[in-house]
Amino acid sequence: MASKKSAVSSYKDDFISSLPEGKQHLVALLIILVLPFILFDDASLGGKRFMGHDTEQWRASAESIIDYRETHDREPLWATNVFSGMPAYGISVHNSVPHIDRLIRTATRSIYPVAHFWILLGGGYLLLFLMGMRPLTSLIGAVCISFTTYIPIIIGAGHNTKFIAYVFIPWMFIGYWLLTRSDKKLLSFALFAIALTLEFRAGHPQVTYYFFYLLGFWWVYDTWQAYKKQQLKSWLGTTGLVILAGLLGFAGNAQQYWRFLEYSPYSTRGGSALAEGGGGLGLNYAFQWSQGISELLTLVIPGIFGGASSQAYWGPKPVTSGPHYLGAVAFIFALIGLLRSKHKLKYLFFGVGTLTLLFSLGRHFETFNRVFFNYMPYFNKFRTPEMWLIVTVFCYSVVGVFGLEYLFEQAKQKSQNLKSLFLPLGIALVLGVVFALGSNALLSFEKPGERQQFARQVAQRNNVQPSDPQVQQAVNNFMNSQLKPQRKEIAQNDSIRYFVIALVVSGLIVGFMRRKISAGYFLLALVIVASYDYLSVGNRYINEDSMVSELVDPERAIQQQQRPLDKFLQQNVDSGNGWPYRVFRLGDNPFNNSIQSYFYPTIGGYSGAKLSYYQDLIDQFLLDESGSMRLPLPMPILNMLNVKYITFPQQLPFDNLTQVYSGNDGFVYENNTALPKAFFVDSIQTVSTARQAVDAMQPVQQFNPAETAIVEGNPSTDIQPDTAAAVRVTHYDARSIELTTKRSTPGYLVLSEIYYPEGWELTIDGKPAEIYKTNYVLRGMNVPAGEHTLRMEFNPTSYIWGGRIAWASNLLQWSILLAGLGLWYRRRE
Repeated sequence: MASKKSAVSSYKDDFISSLPEGKQHLVALLIILVLPFILFDDASLGGKRFMGHDTEQWRASAESIIDYRETHDREPLWATNVFSGMPAYGISVHNSVPHIDRLIRTATRSIYPVAHFWILLGGGYLLLFLMGMRPLTSLIGAVCISFTTYIPIIIGAGHNTKFIAYVFIPWMFIGYWLLTRSDKKLLSFALFAIALTLEFRAGHPQVTYYFFYLLGFWWVYDTWQAYKKQQLKSWLGTTGLVILAGLLGFAGNAQQYWRFLEYSPYSTRGGSALAEGGGGLGLNYAFQWSQGISELLTLVIPGIFGGASSQAYWGPKPVTSGPHYLGAVAFIFALIGLLRSKHKLKYLFFGVGTLTLLFSLGRHFETFNRVFFNYMPYFNKFRTPEMWLIVTVFCYSVVGVFGLEYLFEQAKQKSQNLKSLFLPLGIALVLGVVFALGSNALLSFEKPGERQQFARQVAQRNNVQPSDPQVQQAVNNFMNSQLKPQRKEIAQNDSIRYFVIALVVSGLIVGFMRRKISAGYFLLALVIVASYDYLSVGNRYINEDSMVSELVDPERAIQQQQRPLDKFLQQNVDSGNGWPYRVFRLGDNPFNNSIQSYFYPTIGGYSGAKLSYYQDLIDQFLLDESGSMRLPLPMPILNMLNVKYITFPQQLPFDNLTQVYSGNDGFVYENNTALPKAFFVDSIQTVSTARQAVDAMQPVQQFNPAETAIVEGNPSTDIQPDTAAAVRVTHYDARSIELTTKRSTPGYLVLSEIYYPEGWELTIDGKPAEIYKTNYVLRGMNVPAGEHTLRMEFNPTSYIWGGRIAWASNLLQWSILLAGLGLWYRRRE
């Protein structure tokens, strides 16, 4: 640290640069404490909270889970109110093992997300300082890492786990840095393991997976350095500690990730059993939100493609909530770092940042990305390629800090030579001039396929062909007079804004290099400019509509949306036999909305990782290729799913439906052919593949679930019809179902509950029995003649043993930490 002090004192002195390093840390800490309040003043001081779309959808989906938890004081692990039932793993499951993140969440709930920004800023600051940067230089890097526009966007949308996972990323790298470079191995090992545990606990595997690319390449870089220095033997020992810490951190979340690994093959992330190859998301679906190549300009000029999703946005993505913004200050210094810095780590961060930038292009760089999609483990489990840019911004920001440090190294020279800065500053300034003056000529300001879409709409309204000259003229007039002027204005304003910031930063750099501006004031000015840049852009994407009074929690917000129609259904879905019927909400995409699932069980909901075979059922029988409801209604499918009521905004003329409610909020129809929760069939048809099961259930096969069950597997086929057979549900909740049966012959029972093999266990009179996948999504079982008691319980091994492993791992981590602190204290004494 002495070298840093001598370097600063060789410049023109000022109050800040003359402060001891400890007090410079205090200045940085004060700024870290203040900055989040500027961006999130309403959420922290204004008596408001974020209530984004995803927050409401999550709370609605979690209603049956929370209700069971409060009633039974244990985890249900199964959600009964969405998608006809599904594992609760992707909705809400409390970890049975506590950790400091629970304390943080409880203590800072009233000032979320400010407190989490303190953790993020503090982590970025400490990481850069440990890497050898000056206090205020580290602060600038922390600001760039923490306030990239993507962060306020995901907070406003309610993607809380994604944000929290990002919060702990710098701390994960702090742990790695200390373990690989500090001589306090025991203490560093514990800190790295705890940091990894907290990162895994955040519960967003996609963020963690993305940043593991940087961690992995960092290890490769360090391995190469050890090889060159002939230190491979000691490095192999350190690598062993890195791996062990990683395993310990993962084991600390064994309960959580064992569930994910167990569930993944059955979820949409594991691919469809009907698709050839399977094993992950479909490529077209996974690459749907790909960043456009020219759209990468938004890293530097945020509004050049129109900003958030509206008529102004004209990029290639279907919609967007806003751009990933690197920042003008970070961009300028990243150019300096890339072109001039001698810091070897710049190649690591620039390389990984560029790799993830290429990943973000998705289908726009498909040949490259297809290779990773097909062969890189877990790459095909995640969608939204543009999200890779969160790693790009992180890495390029660090390269920018290397550029800033380069200026200080150059400023120490007696003879000031600005020639080395002509190229990076020239690129930065010319970019601003080109787009401030020439964006109208360089950019089309048309969304791909947009003109054709408008032409089809106009033609349809006027009953003519889209190629009609008058239609083309109307579309041209609309685009040239309404759409393009707005887009051009936004692009030009942000281009000018970027150029002004680039000009200011360039002036500060020249002033500093010529010793017209002292070191401390130079860094402080950069902090102010960078903070203004990020906070002013980030504030654009904090949707005030997603903020409500802090007195309104998600549950109350949902309750305020209750309609008289919902009250009617709440009063009528109970079967009177200890279980509720399900509701099918037609209109407004029932499979992308969970609000009604808060009030009563539905066959729809909102989830990015529902069971894959349930998604197949939706795609094969309920929705057509355009996403519209198939007509006529597939009544056999609705009957077997226990759908008693169907809602629609308008009247329906379909058979077997009786109108039982009408109002301004819509109509409710009763399905007179709905099957009960459990029922016997007269015969079964066995199939060996998923495709055969789906084919057998198609309308052309005249599938009748009340008479025949389509079974995958090898059940006993020795069943006989019994008109006097009876089945009664005696107990029904998320963790257990009990039935009593009576029949004179062996039979096959179908239970209108979703099949899931990992954890549901069946006993008949206390003896284990097998559950068969029936009608592609339901459960079925052989039942012997006579009177019997059938009981199903949901006790997944992942939850029971995962919890035990997590307890052991966390206790071991904290024991090692205490031992490391004790050893450090004794050495200090």
